[in-house]
Amino acid sequence: MIVSPTVFFFVPLFFALVAVFAGWLYYTLRQRAPAPPRRSRIYRCAGCGHVYADQRDRPLCRCLKCGAMNEALRR
Repeated sequence: MIVSPTVFFFVPLFFALVAVFAGWLYYTLRQRAPAPPRRSRIYRCAGCGHVYADQRDRPLCRCLKCGAMNEALRR
């Protein structure tokens, strides 16, 4: 069986391009949409004055320094 030079050149080129396209498609579809940023609440401790933020949706949060329960600041 005799293989022409054009087939000898274009067949490997075709498979290489298919591999590059498949890799591009895989990595494009694999990416997920970024999660929306969560709004954190800001707290100021009534006992020690420490200012801190917490992303949990709670009306009261414990101070990290003294352990007192505090309400979120209003913006």
